[in-house]
Amino acid sequence: MLLKNKYWYSLLLTFSVACYSAGLYQWSGNTAIWEHQDFIKAVSHGFIIGLIYFTIGNNHVLESSWLHKIHFLAPVAFYLKAYQSSLPFLWFWSLLLLQFIFLVTYEWGIAWRRIPIVKNLLIAAMWFVQLNFIPALAGAAGLLYFPFFLFYLALSIQVDIEDIEVDSGKIKTFASLVGRVNAGYVVLFLLTLFSFLIGLPWVWIMIVLIVIQREISLPKNSYDSLLFLLGLYFLLR
Repeated sequence: MLLKNKYWYSLLLTFSVACYSAGLYQWSGNTAIWEHQDFIKAVSHGFIIGLIYFTIGNNHVLESSWLHKIHFLAPVAFYLKAYQSSLPFLWFWSLLLLQFIFLVTYEWGIAWRRIPIVKNLLIAAMWFVQLNFIPALAGAAGLLYFPFFLFYLALSIQVDIEDIEVDSGKIKTFASLVGRVNAGYVVLFLLTLFSFLIGLPWVWIMIVLIVIQREISLPKNSYDSLLFLLGLYFLLR
């Protein structure tokens, strides 16, 4: 059941990230996103991030045979196909290698997952590199905008808040150190600051988030829908 739930979560995350990434290209000035190569890149971003979140900590995948693992290479192949114009450049492979090292050491070796705050900064940095920095170097220069890092950092801290009971007694996270309520206000601050810097109606967003935080108990991973909603907003505005 846990594996099945993780599969469906990864699938929804794939769709949300693809929509969000397509919206980012639209936001950066590429008005013909649906007819542009950037849309293929956006879809590949969704597949590659969905694959990463499905495989991390999934012993079923790690222990499967190499033959069984082959179909997991499809998103990787699609991603490299989308970035075929960047393949000759050293910066592209260097950034991919750096991310791969961070992924490998996330739970083993250095175990970034167990280092409060550093873990959140690292996750936000990896999202920023994948969805903003690499696309910027590949041609969409407008995506190299720091406020997006704040957005990813807020989502990372929110995950810690949702997992605070699960992590209790196992690992220390930012949310467990400062408490659920205080961590929630940090998420609220980061999201509203991001909204202000990006030019969104930040006052209304702050009010909605305060109401949600105080009055509504959302299911786990609900904040990931912000990726889809923000992408849709950029695409339709």
